[in-house]
Amino acid sequence: MKRGIENTAADFYQMLNVKRNADQDTIEMAYARMALKHHPDVAGDSPKVQEKFAQINEAYMVLSKPHERLEYDQRLSTPEVEYQEEVISTDEGRGAEESASSSGPQSSEAATRQVEKQANPSSGLMSRKKLERIKYESRNLIGKGDFWRATELMRKAVIAYPRDIELRKLLAKSAAGRGRLREAVEELKKAGEVEYFNPEIHYLIGDMYLQGNQIDSAEKSFTNALSWQEDYGSALKGLEKIRALKNKKLPWWKKLLRTGK
Repeated sequence: MKRGIENTAADFYQMLNVKRNADQDTIEMAYARMALKHHPDVAGDSPKVQEKFAQINEAYMVLSKPHERLEYDQRLSTPEVEYQEEVISTDEGRGAEESASSSGPQSSEAATRQVEKQANPSSGLMSRKKLERIKYESRNLIGKGDFWRATELMRKAVIAYPRDIELRKLLAKSAAGRGRLREAVEELKKAGEVEYFNPEIHYLIGDMYLQGNQIDSAEKSFTNALSWQEDYGSALKGLEKIRALKNKKLPWWKKLLRTGK
């Protein structure tokens, strides 16, 4: 069972205050509003606030991914999790699950394609299956050090799927392999626009800055990662590395004072 599917006590659509036929942009804007409103730094760092914030993040993590959203919608359709909302009388604007119910039996694969199209209209330029094959081949090329071919292979894919997080991370890795750290950071920032609550993305940005010897920017990115997950190990190690680098740059007398503390 995937993350969040088993938790039907709290309706994820209601959690973000959107309807079940909401498109991806609507879901993202709703998440941004709710996340900012209920972030512990704003609403207070109480257990109740932390729980609410975690539920909002979980709702977005499920609804922002077509396959998980489809599975969650199917779960909501069961009698024990009946969902009530205003009936939409026209086909235009319906979610995949509503269209399916009005048009009779529909295969799971067809329903998945509908949800993918709703979440990412430009994905019609390339099938999801082809995208996965491109990512697989790109990983192999990156592993062999062929960063240029990997980048070329992914160029069309990112046009069709500009919001695919894994694809952006692979492009960043390929750019870093070609020595283009600024380009790598830009790819990761685009990934962060989709999942800015994801600590891994902030850590990866920090790591790129660290490779480019931009210590202050790296420190800020690692700190951002920890603001979303305070025990994120990679970010903690990154900050330790930064402290060591800063300590190495200190004059000998300051190091002596620190040792004496």
